[in-house]
Amino acid sequence: MMALSSPVIGVTTSVNVHDYEIPSQSVVMLPSNYPESIRRSGGVPVLIAEGDDVDTILSRLDGLIIAGGRDIDPTLYGQEAHERTTNLRPQQDEWELALMRGAIERDLPLLCVCRGHQLLSIDQGGRLHQHLPSTPGHESHGACGGKWSEHRVNIEPSSKLAEILGTTVIGNSGHHQGVADAGNLSVVGRTEDGLIEAVEMPDKRFVISTQWHPEMVGQSAVFDALIDAARE
Repeated sequence: MMALSSPVIGVTTSVNVHDYEIPSQSVVMLPSNYPESIRRSGGVPVLIAEGDDVDTILSRLDGLIIAGGRDIDPTLYGQEAHERTTNLRPQQDEWELALMRGAIERDLPLLCVCRGHQLLSIDQGGRLHQHLPSTPGHESHGACGGKWSEHRVNIEPSSKLAEILGTTVIGNSGHHQGVADAGNLSVVGRTEDGLIEAVEMPDKRFVISTQWHPEMVGQSAVFDALIDAARE
């Protein structure tokens, strides 16, 4: 049984429409490998739903994960939507941005994954490539549209992420969008085609962001490091 003193880690969820009990039901969703990864590393996962009060939630957490999911509204970085930018939910964007900003302000350990990685970059003054298959230089970045592939990510040796994973890791790709500009963030990881795959905030206790999914590729060391930071 998990000790009561184990760090409590919040994970964002997404509202999606599925046939669940009734046709076209709005369902709060999160892949189970997020809470499983938190538990294996010694934390207590708490799934948080869009609309929960940000200050109340953050006051009860020891760490936060902004999880992967749908596309982000491109008006947040001053662009119109590409024809392949779909399934937008601006209210989720704004709620997650508020959570993210609150966590950074409190210096709460923060891990951002995929969509979370993109949202953090946008919030720090960056922007996205809206569709990598039609972006010069990134046409062959990796699989998307419900398919997955793997690629190498080169990590800056001086980064916190390199301390955790080393200077070369294998990440996965199932995304059709990617970070074109990370704004004020420190870029610490890129793929061979130059796409920004990892960023950090070195002046914070723990803010690490990856385009790939460490919970899917078995990089438990990332969750170990998050839990360790949450114990400090």
